[in-house]
Amino acid sequence: MARAFLRRLALSLGVVWLVTVLVFVSTEILPGDALQVSLTADEAAQMTEDDFARRRAELGLDRPAPARYAGWLLAAAKGDFGTTIIGKADVTEVIAYPLRNSVLLCLVTALVAIPAALAIGIAAAYWRGRAPDFAASSGAILGYSIPEFASGNFLILCFAIWVPVFPAVITAFTKDPPSVLLGAAFLPVLTVVIGSIAHLVRLVRAGFIEALNSDYVERARLAGASRLRIILRHALPASVIPALNSAALYVAGLLSGIIVVEKVFGYPGLGLVLINAVEKREVAVVQAVSLIAAVIVVAMNLLADAAVMALDPRARSR
Repeated sequence: MARAFLRRLALSLGVVWLVTVLVFVSTEILPGDALQVSLTADEAAQMTEDDFARRRAELGLDRPAPARYAGWLLAAAKGDFGTTIIGKADVTEVIAYPLRNSVLLCLVTALVAIPAALAIGIAAAYWRGRAPDFAASSGAILGYSIPEFASGNFLILCFAIWVPVFPAVITAFTKDPPSVLLGAAFLPVLTVVIGSIAHLVRLVRAGFIEALNSDYVERARLAGASRLRIILRHALPASVIPALNSAALYVAGLLSGIIVVEKVFGYPGLGLVLINAVEKREVAVVQAVSLIAAVIVVAMNLLADAAVMALDPRARSR
């Protein structure tokens, strides 16, 4: 198992390196000069050619692209993502609290969505072809088909305008304690939870149906095992493996959904920072956020692979 895990770890590091190349190249091929695009017309008018040259040298924009990539990669490996063009702020400090807030939103979503999806998916598979299955499958298809910006705006319409119970936008600040953020983030959490449950229910249902139709579950039935024992001891562990295999896709979808939700509700997270950085052409922030998101997805995929190898010996030889 250790050899298989090390092989997956090496592949994951290779994927992260490829992501760094893609992120750097993507920001390089954007039209226009990063410094000039990020400045307002008034700021650019007040700067001379010498000012531009000095500022480009400070940002390292006067060096060749390969040298800048190597320097950025080495610094990023140490946790140094450089400084912003506007304000010369440390990028690590700029993204630290928003990263905490986005992770908090992800954790709350997972704590709510995963148990709910397990219960709904198992019920749908156990009563396959009956009313619970129809309701769960229809709800999952509906929830999966509606984009987060549509469901978020619909929830705002329902619970902030028609029935004004919750605020339409987040009233908390970036550095507020987690308890304050969660107290004001009911609608963003609900929006992400709806999409997460819809995605996970389909995976759990498919895996549980496959487990119920397996030979070892049939042997357990013939041996006289109770329904509860069959579900908890035999079917449930086997149905978790397909869901774990799709963990990276779930995390990637969760991150993309959170970016949209943060924009809709004004939630002070990493997605909002990324959108603002793209609009202002803050290359260092865009690179840092993209790299962090990629590392999170790859790390979750690696953890999922490790869990699958621990649960399924056949996966250790793949």
